[in-house]
Amino acid sequence: MAQSGTIASPPEPVLEVPPPQEIKILESAEDIQNRRAEVLGHYAQFKEFARAKRDRLEEARQFQYFKRDADELEIWILEKLQTASEESFRDPTNLQAKIQKHEAFEAEVHAHSNAISQLDKTGTDMIQHQHFASDIIRRRLHELHSLWDQLFFKLKDKGIKLQQALKLLQFMRQCDEVLYWIRDKEAFVTAEDFGQDLEHVEVLQRKFEEFLKELGNHHYRITEVNQAADKLIDEGHTEYETISRKKEEVNDAWHRLNTLAATR
Repeated sequence: MAQSGTIASPPEPVLEVPPPQEIKILESAEDIQNRRAEVLGHYAQFKEFARAKRDRLEEARQFQYFKRDADELEIWILEKLQTASEESFRDPTNLQAKIQKHEAFEAEVHAHSNAISQLDKTGTDMIQHQHFASDIIRRRLHELHSLWDQLFFKLKDKGIKLQQALKLLQFMRQCDEVLYWIRDKEAFVTAEDFGQDLEHVEVLQRKFEEFLKELGNHHYRITEVNQAADKLIDEGHTEYETISRKKEEVNDAWHRLNTLAATR
Protein backbone atom coordinates (compact mmCIF):
# COMPACT_ATOMS: atom_id res chain seq x y z
CA MET A 1 0.00 0.00 0.00
CA ALA A 2 1.21 3.45 -0.89
CA GLN A 3 2.23 5.78 1.81
CA SER A 4 -0.13 8.71 2.58
CA GLY A 5 0.64 12.04 0.65
CA THR A 6 2.76 10.46 -2.11
CA ILE A 7 1.67 10.89 -5.88
CA ALA A 8 2.41 7.93 -8.06
CA SER A 9 4.37 8.73 -11.36
CA PRO A 10 2.67 7.86 -14.68
CA PRO A 11 4.08 4.85 -16.36
CA GLU A 12 6.89 5.38 -18.92
CA PRO A 13 5.60 5.03 -22.52
CA VAL A 14 6.86 1.89 -24.08
CA LEU A 15 7.63 1.71 -27.82
CA GLU A 16 6.10 -1.39 -29.09
CA VAL A 17 8.21 -2.90 -31.83
CA PRO A 18 6.34 -5.32 -34.03
CA PRO A 19 7.98 -8.52 -34.93
CA PRO A 20 10.24 -8.38 -38.06
CA GLN A 21 7.78 -10.09 -40.30
CA GLU A 22 5.26 -7.34 -39.63
CA ILE A 23 7.52 -4.37 -40.91
CA LYS A 24 6.04 -2.93 -44.16
CA ILE A 25 8.52 -2.84 -47.12
CA LEU A 26 7.97 0.52 -48.78
CA GLU A 27 9.85 -0.18 -52.17
CA SER A 28 11.00 -3.32 -53.84
CA ALA A 29 14.20 -3.57 -55.87
CA GLU A 30 12.15 -3.31 -59.05
CA ASP A 31 10.45 -0.14 -57.81
CA ILE A 32 13.82 1.41 -57.05
CA GLN A 33 15.11 0.50 -60.49
CA ASN A 34 12.03 1.96 -62.17
CA ARG A 35 12.26 5.08 -60.06
CA ARG A 36 15.93 5.45 -60.96
CA ALA A 37 15.14 5.05 -64.64
CA GLU A 38 12.39 7.66 -64.36
CA VAL A 39 14.70 10.17 -62.68
CA LEU A 40 17.44 9.53 -65.21
CA GLY A 41 14.91 9.93 -68.01
CA HIS A 42 13.75 13.29 -66.67
CA TYR A 43 17.38 14.37 -66.32
CA ALA A 44 18.14 13.30 -69.90
CA GLN A 45 15.10 15.24 -71.10
CA PHE A 46 16.26 18.28 -69.16
CA LYS A 47 19.75 17.99 -70.64
CA GLU A 48 18.29 17.66 -74.14
CA PHE A 49 16.02 20.65 -73.55
CA ALA A 50 18.96 22.68 -72.25
CA ARG A 51 21.09 21.66 -75.24
CA ALA A 52 18.30 22.53 -77.68
CA LYS A 53 17.76 25.85 -75.93
CA ARG A 54 21.49 26.60 -76.05
CA ASP A 55 21.66 25.66 -79.75
CA ARG A 56 18.61 27.79 -80.49
CA LEU A 57 20.14 30.77 -78.72
CA GLU A 58 23.39 30.24 -80.62
CA GLU A 59 21.46 30.13 -83.91
CA ALA A 60 19.65 33.32 -82.89
CA ARG A 61 22.99 34.97 -82.12
CA GLN A 62 24.41 33.86 -85.48
CA PHE A 63 21.34 35.17 -87.29
CA GLN A 64 21.56 38.56 -85.59
CA TYR A 65 25.21 38.86 -86.65
CA PHE A 66 24.28 37.80 -90.19
CA LYS A 67 21.39 40.29 -90.26
CA ARG A 68 23.60 43.10 -88.98
CA ASP A 69 26.29 42.41 -91.60
CA ALA A 70 23.69 42.05 -94.36
CA ASP A 71 22.00 45.34 -93.44
CA GLU A 72 25.34 47.17 -93.31
CA LEU A 73 26.34 45.75 -96.70
CA GLU A 74 22.99 46.74 -98.21
CA ILE A 75 23.38 50.32 -96.97
CA TRP A 76 26.91 50.44 -98.41
CA ILE A 77 25.80 49.06 -101.80
CA LEU A 78 22.86 51.49 -102.04
CA GLU A 79 25.18 54.39 -101.28
CA LYS A 80 27.61 53.29 -104.00
CA LEU A 81 24.73 52.70 -106.42
CA GLN A 82 23.72 56.33 -106.01
CA THR A 83 27.27 57.44 -106.82
CA ALA A 84 27.49 55.08 -109.80
CA SER A 85 24.17 56.40 -111.15
CA GLU A 86 25.32 60.02 -111.26
CA GLU A 87 25.60 61.20 -114.89
CA SER A 88 28.73 63.30 -114.49
CA PHE A 89 29.83 62.18 -117.97
CA ARG A 90 27.26 64.55 -119.49
CA ASP A 91 29.33 67.55 -118.37
CA PRO A 92 32.49 67.59 -120.54
CA THR A 93 34.51 69.67 -118.06
CA ASN A 94 37.34 67.96 -116.15
CA LEU A 95 36.63 64.60 -117.77
CA GLN A 96 40.13 63.29 -117.16
CA ALA A 97 39.81 64.02 -113.44
CA LYS A 98 36.37 62.40 -113.40
CA ILE A 99 37.79 59.26 -115.02
CA GLN A 100 40.56 59.06 -112.43
CA LYS A 101 38.01 59.50 -109.65
CA HIS A 102 35.84 56.76 -111.16
CA GLU A 103 38.80 54.39 -111.40
CA ALA A 104 39.47 54.93 -107.69
CA PHE A 105 35.77 54.30 -107.03
CA GLU A 106 35.93 51.05 -109.02
CA ALA A 107 38.95 49.93 -107.00
CA GLU A 108 37.08 50.65 -103.76
CA VAL A 109 34.09 48.56 -104.86
CA HIS A 110 36.25 45.65 -106.03
CA ALA A 111 38.14 45.72 -102.74
CA HIS A 112 34.82 45.42 -100.90
CA SER A 113 33.82 42.25 -102.79
CA ASN A 114 35.24 40.15 -99.94
CA ALA A 115 32.37 41.42 -97.77
CA ILE A 116 29.71 39.71 -99.88
CA SER A 117 31.92 36.64 -100.29
CA GLN A 118 32.23 36.31 -96.52
CA LEU A 119 28.50 36.85 -96.06
CA ASP A 120 27.86 34.19 -98.70
CA LYS A 121 30.07 31.75 -96.84
CA THR A 122 28.42 32.47 -93.50
CA GLY A 123 24.89 32.28 -94.88
CA THR A 124 25.52 29.11 -96.89
CA ASP A 125 27.04 27.42 -93.86
CA MET A 126 23.99 28.34 -91.76
CA ILE A 127 21.64 27.00 -94.44
CA GLN A 128 23.59 23.74 -94.76
CA HIS A 129 23.28 23.27 -90.99
CA GLN A 130 19.49 23.71 -91.33
CA HIS A 131 19.32 27.01 -89.50
CA PHE A 132 15.78 27.87 -88.40
CA ALA A 133 15.95 31.09 -90.48
CA SER A 134 17.32 29.39 -93.63
CA ASP A 135 14.55 30.76 -95.88
CA ILE A 136 15.15 34.32 -94.68
CA ILE A 137 18.93 33.92 -95.08
CA ARG A 138 18.54 32.51 -98.60
CA ARG A 139 16.22 35.35 -99.61
CA ARG A 140 18.52 37.98 -98.08
CA LEU A 141 21.54 36.65 -99.95
CA HIS A 142 19.55 36.73 -103.19
CA GLU A 143 18.56 40.37 -102.57
CA LEU A 144 22.15 41.38 -101.85
CA HIS A 145 23.49 39.61 -104.94
CA SER A 146 20.86 41.38 -107.04
CA LEU A 147 21.97 44.76 -105.65
CA TRP A 148 25.63 43.82 -106.09
CA ASP A 149 25.03 42.92 -109.75
CA GLN A 150 23.24 46.25 -110.27
CA LEU A 151 26.21 48.08 -108.76
CA PHE A 152 28.69 46.33 -111.03
CA PHE A 153 26.53 47.02 -114.10
CA LYS A 154 26.23 50.71 -113.21
CA LEU A 155 29.93 50.87 -112.42
CA LYS A 156 30.93 49.41 -115.79
CA ASP A 157 28.35 51.46 -117.69
CA LYS A 158 29.50 54.74 -116.12
CA GLY A 159 33.14 53.90 -116.84
CA ILE A 160 32.30 53.26 -120.50
CA LYS A 161 30.30 56.48 -120.80
CA LEU A 162 33.07 58.55 -119.20
CA GLN A 163 35.56 57.12 -121.69
CA GLN A 164 33.12 57.77 -124.54
CA ALA A 165 32.64 61.34 -123.37
CA LEU A 166 36.41 61.89 -123.32
CA LYS A 167 36.84 60.36 -126.79
CA LEU A 168 34.00 62.52 -128.12
CA LEU A 169 35.57 65.63 -126.62
CA GLN A 170 38.94 64.78 -128.18
CA PHE A 171 37.30 64.05 -131.55
CA MET A 172 35.37 67.32 -131.54
CA ARG A 173 38.54 69.26 -130.70
CA GLN A 174 40.36 67.48 -133.51
CA CYS A 175 37.59 68.43 -135.94
CA ASP A 176 37.44 72.03 -134.73
CA GLU A 177 41.19 72.44 -135.22
CA VAL A 178 40.91 71.15 -138.81
CA LEU A 179 37.87 73.34 -139.51
CA TYR A 180 39.67 76.39 -138.09
CA TRP A 181 42.58 75.75 -140.46
CA ILE A 182 40.25 75.21 -143.43
CA ARG A 183 38.33 78.42 -142.78
CA ASP A 184 41.55 80.36 -142.43
CA LYS A 185 42.67 79.06 -145.83
CA GLU A 186 39.25 79.74 -147.34
CA ALA A 187 39.66 83.38 -146.40
CA PHE A 188 43.01 83.40 -148.20
CA VAL A 189 41.69 81.66 -151.34
CA THR A 190 38.59 83.83 -151.64
CA ALA A 191 40.46 87.11 -151.15
CA GLU A 192 39.94 89.50 -154.07
CA ASP A 193 43.57 90.60 -154.07
CA PHE A 194 45.17 89.84 -157.48
CA GLY A 195 48.09 92.24 -157.14
CA GLN A 196 48.68 95.84 -158.18
CA ASP A 197 51.94 95.26 -160.02
CA LEU A 198 54.23 92.46 -161.19
CA GLU A 199 56.14 92.21 -157.95
CA HIS A 200 52.95 91.99 -155.95
CA VAL A 201 51.53 89.36 -158.32
CA GLU A 202 54.67 87.24 -157.98
CA VAL A 203 54.41 87.42 -154.19
CA LEU A 204 50.80 86.29 -154.37
CA GLN A 205 51.76 83.44 -156.70
CA ARG A 206 54.42 82.21 -154.29
CA LYS A 207 51.95 82.36 -151.41
CA PHE A 208 49.39 80.43 -153.44
CA GLU A 209 51.93 77.74 -154.33
CA GLU A 210 52.86 77.45 -150.66
CA PHE A 211 49.17 77.14 -149.87
CA LEU A 212 48.72 74.32 -152.42
CA LYS A 213 51.69 72.49 -150.92
CA GLU A 214 50.27 72.99 -147.42
CA LEU A 215 46.88 71.80 -148.67
CA GLY A 216 48.42 68.55 -149.89
CA ASN A 217 50.31 68.08 -146.63
CA HIS A 218 47.12 68.46 -144.61
CA HIS A 219 45.22 65.70 -146.35
CA TYR A 220 46.35 63.23 -143.67
CA ARG A 221 44.43 65.24 -141.06
CA ILE A 222 41.19 64.67 -142.95
CA THR A 223 42.02 60.97 -143.14
CA GLU A 224 42.60 60.92 -139.39
CA VAL A 225 39.25 62.61 -138.74
CA ASN A 226 37.43 60.04 -140.87
CA GLN A 227 39.24 57.12 -139.27
CA ALA A 228 38.55 58.43 -135.76
CA ALA A 229 34.87 58.95 -136.58
CA ASP A 230 34.47 55.48 -138.08
CA LYS A 231 36.23 53.89 -135.11
CA LEU A 232 33.97 55.62 -132.58
CA ILE A 233 30.86 54.63 -134.53
CA ASP A 234 32.05 51.02 -134.87
CA GLU A 235 32.64 50.90 -131.10
CA GLY A 236 28.97 51.74 -130.60
CA HIS A 237 29.43 55.26 -129.29
CA THR A 238 26.13 56.63 -128.00
CA GLU A 239 26.70 59.96 -129.79
CA TYR A 240 27.18 58.36 -133.21
CA GLU A 241 24.81 60.85 -134.86
CA THR A 242 26.80 63.84 -133.57
CA ILE A 243 30.02 62.17 -134.72
CA SER A 244 28.60 61.49 -138.20
CA ARG A 245 27.44 65.09 -138.58
CA LYS A 246 30.83 66.46 -137.50
CA LYS A 247 32.64 64.11 -139.86
CA GLU A 248 30.39 65.27 -142.71
CA GLU A 249 30.99 68.92 -141.80
CA VAL A 250 34.77 68.44 -142.00
CA ASN A 251 34.58 66.55 -145.31
CA ASP A 252 32.29 69.18 -146.84
CA ALA A 253 34.60 71.99 -145.73
CA TRP A 254 37.62 70.13 -147.11
CA HIS A 255 35.92 69.51 -150.45
CA ARG A 256 34.85 73.15 -150.67
CA LEU A 257 38.40 74.36 -149.97
CA ASN A 258 39.85 72.07 -152.63
CA THR A 259 37.24 73.26 -155.13
CA LEU A 260 38.11 76.89 -154.39
CA ALA A 261 41.81 76.14 -154.78
CA ALA A 262 41.23 74.47 -158.15
CA THR A 263 39.27 77.43 -159.51
CA ARG A 264 41.56 80.13 -158.13
